[in-house]
Formats: sequence, structure tokens, C-alpha cells
Amino acid sequence: MTRVQKKELVSFLTLVLSSSVLGVLFSVLVSFIVQGSFQGPHLLIILKLGFCTGFFISFALYCVGIFFNRYAPLPLWFTFFIQPLIFAIVIATIYGGFFLYFLGLETFLENSFVIHTLVFSFIITTTVIFFENLERLLGQNVLRGLIFGTYHKPINESRFVMFLDIAGSTSIAEKLGDIVFHAFLNDFFCDISATILNHSGQIYKYVGDEVIITWKEVDGIKNQSPLAVFFEIDRVMSKRENYYMSRYGVVPEYRAGLHFGSLVAGEMGLHRQEIAFSGDAMNTTSRIQSECRPLGERFLVSSAAVEKLCPPGSATNFCTIVSQGTSMLRGKKQEIEIHAVHNSLVTYPST
Repeated sequence: MTRVQKKELVSFLTLVLSSSVLGVLFSVLVSFIVQGSFQGPHLLIILKLGFCTGFFISFALYCVGIFFNRYAPLPLWFTFFIQPLIFAIVIATIYGGFFLYFLGLETFLENSFVIHTLVFSFIITTTVIFFENLERLLGQNVLRGLIFGTYHKPINESRFVMFLDIAGSTSIAEKLGDIVFHAFLNDFFCDISATILNHSGQIYKYVGDEVIITWKEVDGIKNQSPLAVFFEIDRVMSKRENYYMSRYGVVPEYRAGLHFGSLVAGEMGLHRQEIAFSGDAMNTTSRIQSECRPLGERFLVSSAAVEKLCPPGSATNFCTIVSQGTSMLRGKKQEIEIHAVHNSLVTYPST
């Protein structure tokens, strides 16, 4: 089982178990409202009701969520109104079905609280989906940063920064036309988004045919994520090759530059406010990425990134790092050492 699959399994089990516990608590509360006590054999039935509803509701919503994710991103009107309504109906149906099974028709007609459950579920799911999509639109952790004022005053942070762009994008755009090329870019960025997030990366910005990704120092060092993500993207794109060939007649090829250094993070602007990154780390990463084409490499990293990700005594089991010597990058006063990163596995790395 890969690291990503383990992470998804843990998330699923956590969801199901926590929902089962909440279902038990909710049913006990309903029992207290109906009976005025927690005593008697009726309580055991209530506990079964709570566990079953919590378990099957969470399982059903997880499956429905997977179905919706296949068509993501969905229009916001659907996400904010139709999706919560579908979730609420699923919740009310499962709850009502188990209530009817365990407590019978008479109790169901008198005290099932199905309408209350439907309304409550709609409100809760709408709220959760609203904030999930708000974070998706603003960017990972941006909403939290704006709410708590983390970056209200600019601060220095040490981060890994990756610039990844489409190789030969100009010729592809001329071949496909502007509208189709936009769809091509959107498909590519959507296809790699989950991989980036699963490797603890934060998608900072899309700039034309380029995506800028950052990692906090501790997140990047763990599992050598900034290195592993590039080859996991390779694995994802190899599975999507037939799709791109059939729809666009071309498969995306890409190059990336990676650097580790200090940058300034802070709120920027009054309207369409964002948390912006600036500083030497951003500029240096851009220059490193621009060296990929002259050197004939797909993935270049700075010595600063290598020292953090692969300190003396450590090893990588999925890639080989080869020094390309020092280079005087445009806008820099001193030369820096650049390394090429190659996939050292016959198959793509497990993640």
C-alpha cells in the first residue's frame, strides 16, 4: 500500500469511526428527549441506531463525495445548493430507514425527527461545504491565515519553493488555439493538484502555464516531499496519457526548479486580498527553473534544497542527484550550485 493510499485509508477510517460515535451521542440525545431518561432496554436499541446511522451515513457521504470529485471542479451554484441538499437527503433517508427498522412505524411517525434531521443536515453540510470551497478558491491555509491575521504583518519564513511549467507551451498553444489550450492547462493543473496536496505542498499561484508550489520547512523535509512530488506527477500523467492524446493530440511535458530559502509572507491588497510571497527565494527558484532548457534537464534543484532534503548520511531511494556545477543566474551576484534530479527507479516511487 502506498503512502497516499495509507493516508486516504486513515482519513476514511477516522471519518467512519468519529461519525459512528457522533451517531451514538445524537441518538442518545434523541432518546432522552423522547423518554426523558437513559434507562431500560430501549437504550440498547438507541445505541444500535446511533452506531448504524453514523457508520452508514459517513460511508454513503464518502462514496457520494468520490462521485462528485470525478467531475470537479463543479459550478459553485451546484456546490453550494444542490450538493448540500443531496447530502441532507442521503442523511435523512439513512437515519429514517434505520429509525423505522429499530423502533417501528408507530415511534417513527411520532418521534423520528426526520424533518428536523433533514433541516439540520442541510445547514451543517452547507456550512462545511462553503468553507471547504472558500479555502479551495483562496488557497490552502490562506483562509485560516486571513481569519487569524497570521500574515497581517509581513513575516520571514523559510520554505521550499518549486516553479513547474509546461515545456513547449507556445507551440502547443499555437497548435490547439487559445480556448482549447486553456482547457489543456486546466486539465493538467487539476490532474496534479491532489498529488501536490498529498505531498504536503501548498499551491501558491498559477501564472500562465506555470504553477508555483511551496512547502514549509518541516513539511518539505518529511519524506523528501518536494523531490518525491515531481516523480509522483510523472506517475499520474503516465496514467492520463491516453486521455491527453485522444483529446488534445499532445501529452504535457514539464520542467521544474526547486530552491530552499527565506521569503517574506504577508497580506497584500485591499480588494481581492491574498497572502503574497516575495523575496530572494522566489526569484532564485524562477531562475533555476529557467536553466532546465539550456541544460537539457527536467528537474533542477539548488544546493540549499539538497542540503535540507538530503543531509550527509541520508539517502533517497527513488532519485539520483547529479551536480551540474555552479551557475551565474540572471540577477544574482554570486554563482550557486545546481543539481539535476533523475528518477532512479524502474517504476515510479510509491508515495
